[in-house]
Amino acid sequence: MWQKQTIGENPAPSHALSNWQNLKIFQAHNVAPQELMVESLPSHLIVIHTTTQPVEVVERADSLRFKGLAQAGSINIHSAGSMASCRWSEAISFVRLDVPSQLIEHVAAQADTHARISQELINIAHTHDAKIIQISQWLLDEQNNGGAGGKLYVDSLLNLLALHLLRTYTTQFHEARSPNRLTQPQIARAIEYMHTHLDQDISLEVLAQIVNVSPSHLHRLFKQATGMAPHQYLISLRVNRAKELLLTRRFSVNQVAAEVGFADQSHLHRHFKRAFGVTPKKVILAS
Repeated sequence: MWQKQTIGENPAPSHALSNWQNLKIFQAHNVAPQELMVESLPSHLIVIHTTTQPVEVVERADSLRFKGLAQAGSINIHSAGSMASCRWSEAISFVRLDVPSQLIEHVAAQADTHARISQELINIAHTHDAKIIQISQWLLDEQNNGGAGGKLYVDSLLNLLALHLLRTYTTQFHEARSPNRLTQPQIARAIEYMHTHLDQDISLEVLAQIVNVSPSHLHRLFKQATGMAPHQYLISLRVNRAKELLLTRRFSVNQVAAEVGFADQSHLHRHFKRAFGVTPKKVILAS
């Protein structure tokens, strides 16, 4: 296959990305000049060029043809099932996302709509899209740090990516009907669930089921109601509960981290200091 012939074995997906086991994201640096071709892409493909200097490329994807310079930050998007080929004459660097069709279908199915949403992406070469670049960077960061943000954070990123692709790179998109806001009981149920499951890896999908909206709508409406995305609110609850436990002086920092759902002591340390300006150990010493 394409990636194994050019850059060796793909890094194994982190635990955080295992919600969609076929989704892969990785960086390639200074890949030697060559020509690649695949007759039918098994997944939607997104390639973000990151080479510092422009590189001349020749690309094809079904009816799409491109010959010119690939600039840093330019993006290629190819729909699953498409033929795709690329040839370059100098070493090239890029970020690659293999997005499974199931992810797009899943998010499209969750959107309440009177019309069928097209799930086939448009093949496009060398577009510029700050949202895709930002989401891909967040996903890379999460993969590199071992999934410390948890399922809720990764689910949010994957839903944001899928919804953005549906809205921007499909042949047609009809805006999903969604509530304008969450009711106070819905907000209360979501927050109560977070409170009672602080030590667990809460997924966006489970939280959405609690309040009876789709995950993509929950992310937007929860932030609209509280000023924070669901994963940010969860972290806020965790650090505040951690502070309460630390002030009792009955638990070690490691014990508190586990009790409130942080991956380890350093994960708690980072978020605790960001929230309160001091480390957990200083809170214990000062109490």
